Amino acid sequence: MAVPARRRGPSRRGLLAGALGLAALAAPPAIGRPRPRLVVVGGGAAGANIVRRVAATGSVEVTLVEPEAAFFACFRSNLVLGGLEDLAALARPYAALVDPLGVRHVRSTATAIDRDARHVVLTGGERLAYDRLVVAPGIALVWDSVPGWGRAAAEAMPHAFKGRAQFVRLAEELATVPNGGLVVILPPPDPSRCPPAPYERASMIAHTLKATGRGDCHVVIVDCKERFSKMALFLDGWERHFPAMIEWLPPSIHGGVLRVDAATMTVETDFETYRGCALVNVIPAQTAGRIAVEAGLADASGFCPVDAASMAAADDPAVFVVGDAAVAGDMPKSAYAAWSQARVASAAILAGLVGTPPPPAEYASTCWSLVDVDDGVKVSGDYRPEGGRITETAGLVSALGEDVAVRLGNAANSEHWYRAMIDGLFPGR
Repeated sequence: MAVPARRRGPSRRGLLAGALGLAALAAPPAIGRPRPRLVVVGGGAAGANIVRRVAATGSVEVTLVEPEAAFFACFRSNLVLGGLEDLAALARPYAALVDPLGVRHVRSTATAIDRDARHVVLTGGERLAYDRLVVAPGIALVWDSVPGWGRAAAEAMPHAFKGRAQFVRLAEELATVPNGGLVVILPPPDPSRCPPAPYERASMIAHTLKATGRGDCHVVIVDCKERFSKMALFLDGWERHFPAMIEWLPPSIHGGVLRVDAATMTVETDFETYRGCALVNVIPAQTAGRIAVEAGLADASGFCPVDAASMAAADDPAVFVVGDAAVAGDMPKSAYAAWSQARVASAAILAGLVGTPPPPAEYASTCWSLVDVDDGVKVSGDYRPEGGRITETAGLVSALGEDVAVRLGNAANSEHWYRAMIDGLFPGR
């Protein structure tokens, strides 16, 4: 795919850091100096967790740059499609995070980063100075990665992979699918946000259709990949829960998507043309959020390489990239992974700004998916820096044929982690 990346050479500060080491830029502030300044761009699971951890120390002046008034847990939205979660419950006001900690919330968009001057430029031209910067913008969509699809087509063929409005559009479309209707899902290529999400989405859509008397509908997944995360578990589960209802087609079968047409709700492949679809969910290719790419933090992959021990940008120790925008070695792009990366980055930021010794960098990720409402599966891993990259040291994937109690326990564990995480970030909402 074409990646809209713009690279530049290392900044003067990046070259200096390479010559003198990170410690040369990480001295504690002198006595009497104003508190060091941390600017966090993006208030997702990673950015919000860094805001909470750093601001709670009281030693750093923290500013959150996030245009929205409320956090939206997009990574949990598939459960709304399945009727297991309330849409309104996925939103938490940022005031619940920032007000108790004395954090400034700037409801604007970062349009540029001057890494030499250490300024973030906002819409309207305002500049925010920083001593450390966190870039956590999530993903950007590659709008021309699916032939015939783009911004205008997304109203009729929603992606629902970032932002509340697009997800609401998908839910509205699902509500109007008639019994016997055709649903087509186009998952994205790797790397992407939450790799199992399109397949859990297929499960939750099928569950709702079946539960509401629309069991004659057909859900076709026209994939651009030959394999996907938790593939064996999903294929087995679909056969058990939704026989003949969900069909997965890899490119070796369908031959590739030739084009989509939002006006006629058509998906044309080299194998078959799906006409008059009741619902088409197009999830395009992705890169790191625009601000990260335009700041020269991304490589040719469209995502941002980082230091494995701190999540600092590969060429700039004053900038940290966390969450979906980062190239995090073996770690997937999951909400749990983002939350874990924020913990490591927060410790590194505090070490550089106020001299707090950081613990050894250790990461974790667990990604739960529902194949059906009582059938939860997971993939999890532990990670640490090895050989200059974040490397998996232990991993676990749900097994085929597990007892129902195990699968119910997985679903319960997912719920418990989410509630603990979200209530910890946004207490007393």
